Amino acid sequence: MNEPPQTDGPETDGSMTPLQRVLMDRAREQAALAQAKPPRRPFQTVMSIVLALAAVLVIGGAINAFLASMQLAMHTMDEQEKKEQAAREAEKRKAPMPAYVVPAGEEKKK
Repeated sequence: MNEPPQTDGPETDGSMTPLQRVLMDRAREQAALAQAKPPRRPFQTVMSIVLALAAVLVIGGAINAFLASMQLAMHTMDEQEKKEQAAREAEKRKAPMPAYVVPAGEEKKK
């Protein structure tokens, strides 16, 4: 229960050497500077926003171009498939139709 009192610094101000005092003052100044935010430069903020928008537009444009080319390729493939289907149907129409088809049952009787 008898604990020694805690001090904030390593020693009291009366027993600090001049070098320790200078180092403590510099440490306090650095801590104060670290807490204070530097003022923002408007040009830097504007440039950051412009570059971010440019990146978004470039990526969006690339995605748009990719999707447009895929749609064009799919449309071309659909057109080609329709042409092939039409050619097959035309080929079926041109093929000679047999005049008489022998039923499967009659072939066995012979």
